[in-house]
Amino acid sequence: MSIRLKLYMSYLAMAVVPVILLILFIMIIFASSGKQDIRDLTEVKQDENFNQALVYGELMYVLREDTGQLQNPDFLTDLQERLSEQWAGLIISKDDKVTDVSPFLSSLSEGEDWQKLADEPNERLFFHNYRFTSHELDFQYPDGGEGKALLLYRVEQIPFFWHPLTMILMLLSIVLSSMLLTYFVSRSIIKPLQSLRSAALQIKEGNLAEPVSPRRRMFKKKAGSGDEVAQLGAAFEEMRARLKHSIDQSLQYEENRKLLLSHISHDLKTPISAIKGYVEGIMDGIANTDEKRSRYMGTIYRKASEMDHLIDELFLFSKLDLQKVVYDFKTVDIARYVDDYLEEQRFELEKDGIVLQLHNKAMQAGLLVAADPDKLNRVFANILSNGIKYMNQQSERSEATIVVTVQKSEGDALITFQDTGPGIEEEDLPHIFVGFYRAEQSRNSETGGNGLGLAIVKQIVEGHGGTVWAENAAEGGAIFCLKLPAIKAVNEL
Repeated sequence: MSIRLKLYMSYLAMAVVPVILLILFIMIIFASSGKQDIRDLTEVKQDENFNQALVYGELMYVLREDTGQLQNPDFLTDLQERLSEQWAGLIISKDDKVTDVSPFLSSLSEGEDWQKLADEPNERLFFHNYRFTSHELDFQYPDGGEGKALLLYRVEQIPFFWHPLTMILMLLSIVLSSMLLTYFVSRSIIKPLQSLRSAALQIKEGNLAEPVSPRRRMFKKKAGSGDEVAQLGAAFEEMRARLKHSIDQSLQYEENRKLLLSHISHDLKTPISAIKGYVEGIMDGIANTDEKRSRYMGTIYRKASEMDHLIDELFLFSKLDLQKVVYDFKTVDIARYVDDYLEEQRFELEKDGIVLQLHNKAMQAGLLVAADPDKLNRVFANILSNGIKYMNQQSERSEATIVVTVQKSEGDALITFQDTGPGIEEEDLPHIFVGFYRAEQSRNSETGGNGLGLAIVKQIVEGHGGTVWAENAAEGGAIFCLKLPAIKAVNEL
C-alpha cells in the first residue's frame, strides 16, 4: 500500500471512526434502555408531549372552571397518576401552605423541601439525573383561599449528564483514533526510514556485506510494488549490491594486476637473461666459430620469439580478464569448421611426427553454433599446443596421436581433444584453466609454457556461452572437452 493511500485512509478513518464509535455508544444506550433505535425515542417523546398536552388542558380547565376538584382526594390521586405516567407532577398549596405533593416527584427526590420549592420555584430542576422545568399556576379556591399549583415536568428523554458525556466521548474517540492511526501510519513509515538511514550509514562506513532490509518482515517486496518505502529499500539494496560488486571486481582486478605483474616479471626475466648471456658470449668472443655464432644467434632468436609470444598472450589475457574483447559472432557449422581447421594443421603436425585424427559425428547433422572464428582458432591452437607440449616431454612414447571428436550432446555441440600424452595429475585437474597455473611437468622453459594458454581457452569459451573442462582417459592421456550452445537453423524454427 502506498504512503499516499495510507494517509488518505488515515484521514478518512479519523473522520469515520469517531462517528462509528458514537453510533455504537448510542446503540448501547438504546439497548440498555430497551429502545431499538432512535425512532422509538422520537415516538415516545411525541406520545409524551401529546399526553402531557391532554392532561395539562384538563388541569387548566379545572383551574379556571372548577377549582373545588383540587380538594377532592380521588380526583387529585387520578390526576397525579396520569401526570406521573408522563414524567410530570403537581405541588399544590393553599394560602402558601403545601397541601399535596405528587407521589411521583416524592419518589424521585426523597427528603426534598417541597415547601421551599413552592415558595421559591426554579425554572430548571434536576431529579434523578433528569432535567425538569416548572410552571406556576395561581388560582382561587371556592372558599376564597389563595391557591397555587406548581407543575413540574421532564424536559428531555435522557439524563442531563449524557449531553456533556456524549461530547467528551466523541472528543476522546476522535483524539484516540487520531493518535492510534497517526502512530501506526507513522510507525510504518518512520521505522523503515530509520532502518534505511542505518543502512546508509553502514554503506558510508564501507560495510557493504549487510543486505539493506528496512522492514525485515515485509521488504521482500519487489521494487515495482505500491509501497514507496519498499521501492526505496529495493533501490538501496540494488545500489549496495552494485557497489559491492564493483568494489569486489576492482579488488579482483587489482589482485589480478599484481599477479600479472609478478608473473610477467618472472616469465620475461628468464628469456631476457638467456639473451643477455648469449649476447655477452658473442661480445666476449666465446662464440669464436661460425658454428657457435650461428647457434648463439638461433638461441637468441628463439628466446626473442618466446618473449613476443608471451607478450601477445599477456595482452590477450588481460583484455579477456577485463572483458574488453569484442566478439564477432557468426553462424558456424561447427563440424565443417573443425574439419577445415584440422586439415590446415595436419600437414605441419605430421612433420613433427604427430597424427591428427577427426571423428566427425555431426557432419551430416548440420550442427550450428554462434562463434567468432578467429577466437575459436585461438582456442583450438592453444589446446593442440598444450597436447603437443605434453607428448613431447615423454622420453619414450608410442605414436603421438590427437583424436578430435565432434558430436551433438544434449542439444549442444561437444568437441573433445584426446591426446596420447602422460595425462594430468588429479590434483592439477581443477586448476589447469587458472591463469599462470602450470602443472609440474610443464615448468621446463624449453617447452614454452607460461600458464596462460588454457586460461585464455576458458575465457574465450565462456565468452561464447560455453564450458570447458579436462579429464584423464581410461587408456591414458588427457581429454579436453568444449561444449558450445547450438542454435537452430531457420528451416528448423
